[in-house]
Amino acid sequence: MADERSVTMTKQGEAPAVQAPGRIPDRPCADCLEVPPAERSRPAVPCRAAFWLTVVFAATMLGTTLPTPLYDIYQAQWHFSAAIVTVTFAVYAAGVLLTLLLTGRASDQAGRKPVLAAALGCSALSTVVFILAPNVGVLMAGRILSGFSAGLMTGTATATLTELIPASAARRASLVATAANMGGLGLGPLIAGLFAQYGPHPTVLVFQVYLAVLAVAGLCMFLVPETVSPRRRPAIRFAGLGIPERGRGEFVAAGGAGFAAFSLLGLFAGLAPTFVASVLHEPNHAVQGAVVFGLLAVGTVTQLVLSRFGSRRVMMAGLGLFLAALPLIVVALAAASMALFLAGTVVGGVAVGAVFLGSLATANRLAPPGQHGRTVSTFFVLCYAGLIIPVVSVGVATLFTGDFPAVLAFSILLAALSLFSLTSIRRVL
Repeated sequence: MADERSVTMTKQGEAPAVQAPGRIPDRPCADCLEVPPAERSRPAVPCRAAFWLTVVFAATMLGTTLPTPLYDIYQAQWHFSAAIVTVTFAVYAAGVLLTLLLTGRASDQAGRKPVLAAALGCSALSTVVFILAPNVGVLMAGRILSGFSAGLMTGTATATLTELIPASAARRASLVATAANMGGLGLGPLIAGLFAQYGPHPTVLVFQVYLAVLAVAGLCMFLVPETVSPRRRPAIRFAGLGIPERGRGEFVAAGGAGFAAFSLLGLFAGLAPTFVASVLHEPNHAVQGAVVFGLLAVGTVTQLVLSRFGSRRVMMAGLGLFLAALPLIVVALAAASMALFLAGTVVGGVAVGAVFLGSLATANRLAPPGQHGRTVSTFFVLCYAGLIIPVVSVGVATLFTGDFPAVLAFSILLAALSLFSLTSIRRVL
């Protein structure tokens, strides 16, 4: 509103209540995730091709987590430490972050389909590298390429889904994008774990099959129309970052919450299979992959269920559960209890799903007109920093202190960050 105030009705016949100036009213998460109409490249076009694009999206994200339950096998083959596992995972996150920063608007200029095709190409190239990898150095190169693929696909596919699905169903577009993204990420470890445990050539066969999946995704691309016109040569440059002036404190709290959610996600994706094998004494690769799948699957369902609730309350609920999940995971590792660890995984999945949904919706809601991309990019920089810094720190710390003390210190820091974000959000309610 022009006077930056929101008016809400109280009981019938009473004067309306006026919120304090400068406070941005809350909205349901799904509504906050819609792309502002002024920032769409063209009006929404009803098209069944949205289904085929969802297949492409999910297939690409699936490939980025296929190596997760295989790190234990790579360690046995090439004799490297848990610290190297976390570095291998971190270079993937760095590749995603670099791609988001440099090519965030490339599809607005060159068109959606060329960028989607480039993402599939990077995914195929990384898969070939995984098949041929003779050592951990080449494995890291494959992970970087996988990060490029995810960075190109995530924003472009989400924007395209918003344009293919009618404006009247914009909420559905955001939910489909969420399900395709996290659902694909979750399926990767589950499928790779099953192949590794019950199939031959555990570090090769799953990637060979995945190449066939990518070929199918490539065929689906022909059924997806281009939604950007006219097109021009993309300008690859660093995307400026910024924190909105109005709602600065709430944005910082949301960024801290996103950092915490991605930190726990990174711990599971990077180290959970190793912990399950070495601390919980479960050598079954299918179980190791299923643990990571469980976290992401629960997170996906949580986001779909909570999408109609206000972003602040969703984020607060997630942060509260975060504070419950961390002790469960710590106690599970201390007691070497698989049952407690699985309970911590479920609670952690709900927490990650709620925190990420609420914090992303908050970042979108606070974005000033004309600065939506810049604000959300800043939010994702904080998220991917959470995916890199803490997990690498835990991996290095395990070399000097062992697994349990490293995870304990990690949990204490995340709990402190969660409390800070929770307190900051409560101030604006």
